[in-house]
Amino acid sequence: MVIIAPAGPKEVLRLSAIGYGLSTREQEVVELAVRGASTKQISRALYISEYTVKDHLSNIFGKVGVRGRRALVKQLYLDTIFP
Repeated sequence: MVIIAPAGPKEVLRLSAIGYGLSTREQEVVELAVRGASTKQISRALYISEYTVKDHLSNIFGKVGVRGRRALVKQLYLDTIFP
């Protein structure tokens, strides 16, 4: 049996992240950042330093072509669903 259904928000975000060439770790950082997690919360959740989180975010912003977290959410999620 094959079931065809629209992609949910998590799938849309994951596919958008893959489309921008984000690494697996960058995708994990994006998932937490989109949920509103702070740099400190992301570092604790992923067991990495806050400096490493900031480096990942900087790389993510560069790959996606945005300057901040709000723009990242808009670009990866909202612009994909509501172009």
